[in-house]
Amino acid sequence: MRSVQRILAVFESFTIDRTSLKLQEIADNIALPKSTVFRIVQSLEKAGYLVRLEDQQYCLSFQFTRLAGNVRSTLGIREISRPILLQLADLTRETASLHALSGSYRICIDAVATVAAPLRMVAQPGEQVPLIAGAASKVLMAHLPPDKLSALVVDVARATKRSRGELEDELKQIRSQGFAVSHGERLLGISAISAPIYDAGDQVRYCISVGAPTIRMRVNEACVVSSLLTAAADISRQFGAAAIDLQDDTQFLTKSTGVTTHRLAG
Repeated sequence: MRSVQRILAVFESFTIDRTSLKLQEIADNIALPKSTVFRIVQSLEKAGYLVRLEDQQYCLSFQFTRLAGNVRSTLGIREISRPILLQLADLTRETASLHALSGSYRICIDAVATVAAPLRMVAQPGEQVPLIAGAASKVLMAHLPPDKLSALVVDVARATKRSRGELEDELKQIRSQGFAVSHGERLLGISAISAPIYDAGDQVRYCISVGAPTIRMRVNEACVVSSLLTAAADISRQFGAAAIDLQDDTQFLTKSTGVTTHRLAG
């Protein structure tokens, strides 16, 4: 029982503000000798629950979020996006979050809010949500390969009581404009705007979002879209996307915001 408590104490040493820690910092947090903590951390690393970074700090692996695929690549996208998410949260004064595709679900990898507003949207890292409703789910679904999308559209249309044609038209529009907007689809009074992140293979496995109370989002929607698209392009560029420029020939006038926006070329 004591061993289990010590392992849990190691995990709980990591917070959204301290996502990587040195061995001595972990030992200080849980009030155990460094030699004892080293043995625990070494075992957890071998088991795949901790990752040792190049600077000899440790961070949690994404076994906790049940992500399918390669943990190392997921850590890469989180490390790349973190400073940009912080900047996006500062600019919009709302909650910025990073999401990953996992089968027919999306998983929140990271979420930051730099302004302590009395009323704000809360996103929890590790939260797993079906690809049914909400801006992030729609962005990820819109960029699925045709064969995978075809099977999923039937289930989503049935769950949301919409026609398949209506849903396919909406996803086509999202692909064209480069972002999705939702107002109260998952939670009444909460809105979100999401944009895709492209990788080196021009594929979309991740997206970023800004979430806020609907009363504020509707007022600031145009500014949020602009900031979000810039952030998505920056992350895509650093993630190795081949086509990352916001080009004039991909401009269009969105009816929802009334501002000219862009999407990634390609």
